[in-house]
Order: sequence, then structure tokens, then C-alpha cells
Amino acid sequence: MRGWIHDLDNNSQLIRRLHSDPTFHTNKNLQDQLDAAVTASNATGLKVSGALRQFEGRLSTRNDAAARIARLQYAACRRLYADALQRHHTALDAVRAQQLLLLQHQIQLTQLSVSEEECEALLESNNIALFVDNLRAETAEAKRALRDVEARHEELARLEAALVDVRDLFTQLAHLVAQQQDQVDSVEYYALQATEHVGSGGTQLLKGTVSRTKARKKKLGLIVCLAAGFAIVLLVLVLT
Repeated sequence: MRGWIHDLDNNSQLIRRLHSDPTFHTNKNLQDQLDAAVTASNATGLKVSGALRQFEGRLSTRNDAAARIARLQYAACRRLYADALQRHHTALDAVRAQQLLLLQHQIQLTQLSVSEEECEALLESNNIALFVDNLRAETAEAKRALRDVEARHEELARLEAALVDVRDLFTQLAHLVAQQQDQVDSVEYYALQATEHVGSGGTQLLKGTVSRTKARKKKLGLIVCLAAGFAIVLLVLVLT
């Protein structure tokens, strides 16, 4: 499971690296690599979610010491997965924000008056024709600008779909967290109990040490008294 989480982090780093390449928007190979990394990350996320559900199912009916240790391992993996998902979502969101800025710039090149809100609507509508029906691309430059707008729109649509998939994974993780809250509380309870037992054990040990010291003192005092008594009796016998 940790290997899959590591793969998810590697894909997030690859996405950031590919998109930071100056030739990304004109390099189909880099774009295909980014799409493949996004697809692989979503598949990996589904595998991790499934593995966590199976892990949780195996532990739900057990409450021995081994199960409590396993629950701590489960909680650690879940935390690592949540952090990796957050980094992946941040990487995709950064790519989407940059793509949206580029889309706005390229729409301006077509001399269409489109606000930021309309760009968002363009992304959500998945219908580029709503904004270009009145555009007459009479020059090669205008046609190229229109093709760029359409390409950016397609990239944004794919990124938006990927972000939806990541949010679904977060939802699944939140469900697992809710299911495991009782078990986590139980682990914390047993940990607290163990701490209390350690503390009380130290107190009992100290009490035992004090008791043994007192017993030795009493024994020594008794020996001294017996010796003194014996000496007195012996002295009386000698004198008489």
C-alpha cells in the first residue's frame, strides 16, 4: 500500500515537471505523458482506497493487541494517503489554473469579449461553439487562435474530469475516516490505559520498596532486642 502511495507522489511530481516544460502546450508527447500520469494516479488512488477498505474490514471484528497495533498502522497509511491525495489535487489544480489563464489569453486573441466568469462557463458547458458561432475566421492567424482555444478547452475539460475523480477519492477517504473513528478512539483508550498502568506500576513498585525497607528495619530491631534480652539473662545467671 505504501508503494502505491509512493507511486501517487511520483505521478504528482511528474505532472508538475511536465507542465513546467516551456514546450508543453505545443508538445503532444508531453501532453500525452501528463494524461497518462493523471490516469495512472486515479487508478492508483482507487487501489489504495480498496486496500484500505479491506484492511479496515479485517480489523473490525478484532480487539486484541495485534489488532490495535494494526489499527495504528492503518491510521498511518490513511494519513499518508490523504497527504498524497492533497498534493496530487494541488498539482492538478495548479495546472488547471494555468490552463485557464492561457485559455483567456487565447480567447482575447480571437477578439471575442469574454469575461473570467464566461471562461468558467465555457469550461463547464463543454461547448466551445457557444462562444465562437459569431466569429468569422477569415485569416490564418484567426483560425490558428481558434484552434488554440479549442485545444485549451479540451485540456481543461480533461483536467476538470481528473479533479472530479480526485475529489471522489477524497470522499471515499472521508467515509473510511468516519468508519474508523470508533476504532481510533478505542486505540487511544487502550493507549491511555497502558500509560495509566505504567504509572500505577511505578507507584506500586515504590510502595513495595518502602514496605521491604520497613520490614528490614523491624527485623533488625527485633534481633537487637533479642540479643539485649539474651545478654541480660546471661548476666543475671553469671552474677547469681
